[in-house]
Amino acid sequence: MICLMLAGITAGVSAQEQDKRFIQIDGLTADENGYIVPDVSIYSKHLRRGAASDRRGIFSIISIPGDTIFFSAIGYKSTILTVPETVSGTHFITDVLMVTDTILIGEVLVLPWKTYSEFKRAVLENKPVDPLMENMEYNLALVEQQIWSDMRATPGESYRYVMQQMSDNLYTRGQLPANNLLNPFAWQKFAREVKNGLLKNEPDKSSKPSKTKKSKNKSRKKKKGD
Repeated sequence: MICLMLAGITAGVSAQEQDKRFIQIDGLTADENGYIVPDVSIYSKHLRRGAASDRRGIFSIISIPGDTIFFSAIGYKSTILTVPETVSGTHFITDVLMVTDTILIGEVLVLPWKTYSEFKRAVLENKPVDPLMENMEYNLALVEQQIWSDMRATPGESYRYVMQQMSDNLYTRGQLPANNLLNPFAWQKFAREVKNGLLKNEPDKSSKPSKTKKSKNKSRKKKKGD
């Protein structure tokens, strides 16, 4: 009787060990367009183990037949993979498809006023103009006018500027346009005008007569008098 009980226990343990046969699951995580999805979080429900795909989308995790594996990533819907019970061997290869999760939200309008009365009071209220703000707006308008009025670029600079614009358009196709504040010719013009006293409301230094010519004229007059 005791021998039969031991044989039954041994058979049950061996059956459980057979059911918990470990296998290695390898694969690739990609989206519906075939692009690699890196850094996908992977979790085994039965073994309570986790893993993650690398920057190439390749992943590897230990599991058992019949296990449920969860794949999740930011911007994608969670994907569930059920390991087949009929898997033979200790290695199982499969690719996981990650579906893009697009959430549409309504329009959000942000205003600096809490109520309509605050908006009405802010619009109708007469506020004195700050002299500093007025001077700043005047200087900014003057700088903008000086920058865009006359670039006076050489043919070589014009060619490089056009080629740079074409390169920027190709580089930012399908994206936001390039920032025009990075225009080197405009900054060169701006620096030259600031050096000549543009922001100080002073006359252009380049328009002042040179002192050397006056000194030469005075020396010539002295020679004639002699």
